[in-house]
Amino acid sequence: MKLETYIVNAFTEEIACGNPAGVVLLYQDLPLDLMQKIAFDINKSETAFVRQTGHGEFSLRWFAPLTEVPLCGHATLGASKVIFYKHPELSEIKFSYKDGTIIVNQDEEENIAMLFLLDEYKVIDIDPEFYEFFNLREIKTCIQGVNTRKVILILNEGVDLRNIKPDYRRMKESKGKSDYGIGITKLSKQHDFESRYFNPWYGVDEDPVTGSVHTVLANYWGRQLGKKTMTAYQNSQRPGELILSIKDGGKVEIKGKARIFIQGQIEVQVEIQIHQRHPHQHASVGEQR
Repeated sequence: MKLETYIVNAFTEEIACGNPAGVVLLYQDLPLDLMQKIAFDINKSETAFVRQTGHGEFSLRWFAPLTEVPLCGHATLGASKVIFYKHPELSEIKFSYKDGTIIVNQDEEENIAMLFLLDEYKVIDIDPEFYEFFNLREIKTCIQGVNTRKVILILNEGVDLRNIKPDYRRMKESKGKSDYGIGITKLSKQHDFESRYFNPWYGVDEDPVTGSVHTVLANYWGRQLGKKTMTAYQNSQRPGELILSIKDGGKVEIKGKARIFIQGQIEVQVEIQIHQRHPHQHASVGEQR
């Protein structure tokens, strides 16, 4: 079986920027272990598996190299870019996933807007290991998303996020609050805020631009700044920009650009099990002979 496959740089229009996501188009469901193997070989922070279920309607699952993940913003953006490219007649996409529906729109300038649930957060105690993860002397506050369970450290504005060198070995050996990923963030001079995000527990040391963590960051910084609309910058080696708009009903719109970098095919073997019937057993009603 040949599967149409893409690599898409999300939250950027440039090459060597943004967050590259794998996008695999399916025409039938695949076994879970096969999707995981494909994501491992594509080896991007997440790979989106997309199957059309109706006009403008698609099912969506996301896999990191080592495990399936419950939500991924940048791979959703990548999948949306591919679908709008293949279906220029569409202006809206509905993605169904395990926890609900994601509505995606594209404007005339090819900005792609995704509507997610805004994640509530709680202030938690600062684990002493968090200082060691990033060689930090001071952490202002530590929060954790209620749904995403991502931990985020709020740092002073004077800290240069790009110069922080995480201790990934120490992270991987640690088991505790940050197992679902950890981010660092601060106020920004050119944007409303900036961040970086890490998840070696899922096989991704640093995720370049992360949509899902911004469902928490939008809530936190929106309250701190008293704003409903903000610009965010993920200050990784492959940086990207996001526009965040808090909507009624506990939703957040995450908007950004994307660029298709690679288009091709992968070939996989799918074993189809045919149940043999005993020679004297009659076919059931509706079964083809």
